[in-house]
Amino acid sequence: MMTTQTAKTGLNLRNPAFWQDNGTVVVLIAFIILATAVSGGVFIRPDNLITIAYQASIVGVLVLGQSLVVISGGLDLSMVGILILSAVIMGGAGSEQQSMMLLGGLPYIGLWPAIIAGFLTALLFGLLNGLMVTRLHIPAFIATLASTLLLGGIILLTTGGAPIYYPDPFFTHFGNSIWLGLPAPIYLFIAMTLITWWMLNRTRFGRKLYAIGANARASHYSGVAVNNVRLCVYMLSGLAAGVAGFMFLSRTGYIAAASGGDMLMTTIASLVVGGISLSGGFGGIKHAISGVLLLAALSNLMNILLISPYVQNAINGFVILIAVSVYSHIHHDRA
Repeated sequence: MMTTQTAKTGLNLRNPAFWQDNGTVVVLIAFIILATAVSGGVFIRPDNLITIAYQASIVGVLVLGQSLVVISGGLDLSMVGILILSAVIMGGAGSEQQSMMLLGGLPYIGLWPAIIAGFLTALLFGLLNGLMVTRLHIPAFIATLASTLLLGGIILLTTGGAPIYYPDPFFTHFGNSIWLGLPAPIYLFIAMTLITWWMLNRTRFGRKLYAIGANARASHYSGVAVNNVRLCVYMLSGLAAGVAGFMFLSRTGYIAAASGGDMLMTTIASLVVGGISLSGGFGGIKHAISGVLLLAALSNLMNILLISPYVQNAINGFVILIAVSVYSHIHHDRA
């Protein structure tokens, strides 16, 4: 189920609904063929494809959480901040040496209690976002922007601006583990993808998300507890950011207040390129994952071709503009 009102479109290539539902998948397949030819076959090598999936896994988990929020008609700007704070708690309180070095005096509580505390912190900030949006009726953009600033302050107070190096070896062991030929974080990404797909397509909760995103007022009059559903969505988004924080710390063995870079913009760009409507009510896991993989594959190809990072930014911006224009045209044709 991609939306509550989308009908099966079959393979009618002239039907705008087909391209709205499957356009990014078609573009991704075409891009893989083109990239393979341009790179002389380097792109399609199994080790390179694994690298793409590995590099996309952290942003992919963020996109899964963000997609739930966006489909329901919201937006979460605080995900990267939650990621960093969760990782700081996991890496700092989970390592006796690191906890002593942190300015804020995070106590050493042991590895697994620290991991649990990191996830609970992520849930707490998701709850805070949800309460601001649903109970205080603060616009999602403003509420989650305020959370981002709050998170930034807490992170700086906790770390004193110093990075966390060398957390408990468990993290880097997990991040570098290979299971059946694939890095362990990819399996975590796949598991999160399957859970999110099931939630959206096989539960009443998922159907409510689409209904609320399409028309929150009508959903309310139909008996849907709109505020409660949105509250849960922001908590799930926070939890996804916590999982991404665990993955980030595992992959890099490092976390700092400045970590994350342009990860938030990449997350939103993945949704746009994937074809998920930022106004809510439309989109699905197929769109989210296609957008993530397309941008990751594009970045990988540009690195193979040794394209300047400055030019890469311009190309990424151009791709986003094209995606927005195309999907706006498709939506107009369907209207």
